[in-house]
Amino acid sequence: MLGLSAIRDTVMNVAEAITAALEIETEIVDANLEIIGGTGRYTHKIGSFEEDGNIDSGAIYGKLLKSGRNYVCVDPESDLEYDPQEGEMAEICCPIKLEGMIVGLIGLVAFNEEQRDKIVMNKDTLTLFLERMAELLASKLSESEKRNQLQSIVESIHEGLIAIDNDCRIKSCNYEAEKLLGIKREFIEGSLLSEIWEIKDAERVIKSGIAAKDKEVIYRGRGEAEKRFLCSVVPIQAENREMRGFSALGAMILFQNISEVRERMYQMTGVDKHTTFQDIIGVSDPMLRAKRRTLQVSSSDSTILITGESGTGKELFARAIHAESPRNGYPFIAINCGAIPEMLLESELFGYEKGAFTGADSRGKPGKFEIAHKGTIFLDEIGDLPLHLQVKLLHAIQNRRIERVGSISPIDIDVRIIAATNKNLEKMIAAREFREDLFFRLNVIPIQIPPLRERDGDIELLLNYALDKFNKLLGKKIQRFSHDALRSLLNYGWPGNVRELENVVEYAINMEMSEEINKGNLPDKILRLQRSTGGRISLKEKLDDYQRVLIEECLNETGRSTEDKIIAAKKLGISESTLYRRIRELGIRG
Repeated sequence: MLGLSAIRDTVMNVAEAITAALEIETEIVDANLEIIGGTGRYTHKIGSFEEDGNIDSGAIYGKLLKSGRNYVCVDPESDLEYDPQEGEMAEICCPIKLEGMIVGLIGLVAFNEEQRDKIVMNKDTLTLFLERMAELLASKLSESEKRNQLQSIVESIHEGLIAIDNDCRIKSCNYEAEKLLGIKREFIEGSLLSEIWEIKDAERVIKSGIAAKDKEVIYRGRGEAEKRFLCSVVPIQAENREMRGFSALGAMILFQNISEVRERMYQMTGVDKHTTFQDIIGVSDPMLRAKRRTLQVSSSDSTILITGESGTGKELFARAIHAESPRNGYPFIAINCGAIPEMLLESELFGYEKGAFTGADSRGKPGKFEIAHKGTIFLDEIGDLPLHLQVKLLHAIQNRRIERVGSISPIDIDVRIIAATNKNLEKMIAAREFREDLFFRLNVIPIQIPPLRERDGDIELLLNYALDKFNKLLGKKIQRFSHDALRSLLNYGWPGNVRELENVVEYAINMEMSEEINKGNLPDKILRLQRSTGGRISLKEKLDDYQRVLIEECLNETGRSTEDKIIAAKKLGISESTLYRRIRELGIRG
């Protein structure tokens, strides 16, 4: 609780007012016996202590601070409790109480006969008067305490706060507002809002009394790069709204750095489950080499390009890199450059301003780069990025800045970039389908993920892991693979890698009714390897199986409509007529 020293000016004003009204000297002390206010001979004693500051000395003020009673002395010589030190002839003393505690005393002290006569003749009235003055000081102290508590809250919040009156003049602000705007408080307070920051909603909120919440607002300081804030303008309503119509007395502007808001949201929601290198299953030499090399570069901020066939787990490696990096407390944002229509990809990556295109959100929208601020962005299927966006990505990497669609103002970004592809980018460069300068920017640290067929010893581990995983997901209790089923699975070439392996195990668990997965419940494409030829299979059959998996995977990604098949043919590097012919020959669902 605050002491009377917190309202020292008010205490002095009350003491002077009492003396002016009664022509009797006044002394006001706090709970520590410090003289906070006084008149006459007490003026020069302000700041010193009565009774040596010892509340347990047995002197009268110490007793009154303990008991909380009123005290009247009209004859110091006969009053055993009173011990005059400076020729005091009479005194009335009243405790100042706040919330049941004694926070000080007010004393009316007579030093001449005239003053003594006033106390003797009017002691009851003067005692009541002092009680009211004590209540006044207590209420002022309470107000000050609440104001200090409110100020402490205002200063401790993570948001910048600016209070304006109904003329949009700034009445006060907090430290966070100073810090975010980069302007000292003395230059903010007293200025018109428009002189500091153009917030169009402020005047409308004051007139309508309706808050404007969570809007993105740009601040442009003198000679500084623009800053983006998440801003709310809340009206300060009059107590009697009927008398004031719909207008407000003013408004509070609350704002935060938009990047920091996203960081806190990410940290609070914990949406990204960290994947570590221990979560990547594999003990084969090629896999251990890939994990060792990737772990070695995790702590760096350099750009990484992960290459490998579809289904090898490139995103898993990217997540593990992020989890082992100093950025692991910030977002990991993944975007598949080949899965988003070209016309939408730019706005997904870089965001857009309001009104940037037909159908755009009226508030604008941040892109993946902004959302990933201080974290990691994973650009999967980077080989599918259109050429005009390759230029924009190159500039973002080089300058550490991006521009939203429809904006001319750059936004600083702090992200680590990990890209991945299953394509041969060097061949694409030769065919002028991928920019060489972008390739060099991305390929600072190349990581090659081995295909499953080269990972001796890992297939059985992955099969058992997938068995356990899908048992839990599907509510089954299948214990193992039969000997024949396991031999068929180990002999399979796995063109779709780990993703295909998981699909096969999930299919088999759905089909199997016993405690072990039998060979007969494996997919047909695996059973075809175990024909009467003793498991031998021709090159044509192997090629057909491989093509079937590739086409199925591509169609699953693009879709199966006529337009989707045009895209699929382009991705597969074959003509549309060839795609339709192979779909028909291989028995693929169209």
